[in-house]
Amino acid sequence: MDYRMLAECSDTAIKKIFQQINDEGSSEVLESIKQQMIFIRDNALEGKNPALALEAGRQFTYGILASREFASPKELELKEYIDKVSRVLDDD
Repeated sequence: MDYRMLAECSDTAIKKIFQQINDEGSSEVLESIKQQMIFIRDNALEGKNPALALEAGRQFTYGILASREFASPKELELKEYIDKVSRVLDDD
């Protein structure tokens, strides 16, 4: 896994989430995705596979949340950044 790329992609997604929160306000979905992206970024910066750092029985839900909730052009742009994180994670 390319941890540098994963850290960069997740950090970009975090910045876009903060921008969306500033523009449109916070929501439970955005807060959940933000926390998951921070977890992914922080583990990637430490050279750890974020999926393996999850507690037993836990999994990332950010992709499901984004696909269900995001529909506006701005949200779909954010989803693209989130999807990049998924692609890097899948390159394990």
